[in-house]
Amino acid sequence: MFNLLIMTIMTGAADSINPIAITQQFVLQGMVKKAKHIWFFIVAIGLTNFAGGLLAYFGLISIISEFMKRLIHKFGTGIYVVELILGIIFLFATIYIIFKNRINKIKNTENSEGDSNEIAKKIKSVSPVSLLFLGIIATISELTTALPYFAFLTILFNYKLNILTILFILVLYNIIYSTPLIIMYFIYVKAQDKFDKMYIIIKEKMNKWAGILAPAATTIVGGLLIYHPLSLLL
Repeated sequence: MFNLLIMTIMTGAADSINPIAITQQFVLQGMVKKAKHIWFFIVAIGLTNFAGGLLAYFGLISIISEFMKRLIHKFGTGIYVVELILGIIFLFATIYIIFKNRINKIKNTENSEGDSNEIAKKIKSVSPVSLLFLGIIATISELTTALPYFAFLTILFNYKLNILTILFILVLYNIIYSTPLIIMYFIYVKAQDKFDKMYIIIKEKMNKWAGILAPAATTIVGGLLIYHPLSLLL
C-alpha cells in the first residue's frame, strides 16, 4: 500500500505539469466576474479526470465505446446528416462573425474614446456555468493523451483494492493533479491588480486578431464537418 501511495504522488505530480490546462486557467482568470469563480474550472477538471479514472478502472470505457460503435452502425446515415447540417451552420456562423466584426469596427470608430475601465468590464464575461463546461471539455479532450494517468491506472490494475481504497487513491491523485491550478489561483488573488492590467493588454491584442481567427476557425470546422459525411455518403 505504501508503494502505491508513492506511485500515486509521483505520477500525479508528473501529470499535474499540464501546460494546456495551466494556460487555459491563466487566460480564464482574467475573464471571470469574481476571482473565486475560477474554482468551477479547477473542480470540473479534477472531477472529470476522477470520473475518467473510475470509468477506465472498471472497464466502462470499452462498454461505452462499443455502444457508440453500435449506435453509428444503426443510425450512421442520420448521424452523418446531422454532421452535414452542423457544418452548414458553422459556415453560416462564419458569415455572421464577419458581418458582426464589420459592425463593431464601425461602432469602435464612432466611440474611440473608451477608457481602460470599460475594457476591463468587458473582459469579465465568463460565467461559472461556462467555466464548468470548459473544464469538462478540456479534460475530456486531453484524456486520450494523458499518458501519466493511464500509466498510473495500469499500476492500479495490479492491486486488488476495495472500492473505498480505489476512491481514496483516485481522489488523492486528482488533488495532486490539480495542485498547480490551485496554486495559480492563490497567486492571482494575491496580485489580482497586476494580473488584470496584463489581461487588458492581452485582450486588446486578441481583439485585433479575433476578426481573422474566429471566422477562419469556423470555416475550417464547418468545412471538415461537411467534407467528412459527403466523402462517406457519396
